[in-house]
Amino acid sequence: MVKYLYRCRDIGYDCSFEFEAAEKKDLMPRIRIHTRYAHQVFEMNDDMIRKIEAAIKEIKE
Repeated sequence: MVKYLYRCRDIGYDCSFEFEAAEKKDLMPRIRIHTRYAHQVFEMNDDMIRKIEAAIKEIKE
């Protein structure tokens, strides 16, 4: 079984937010909510999206 993990600190924020999901597509909506409320980033540009996608790790269980 594979899961996907995102850690906010992996893209440079001093933040303990982590989120894992069974499907990669389920991460981005939650990351967008967190980024908006915790970091006041209301619009993600392409560079930020690429940075986030690169930081998502695949975890095999």
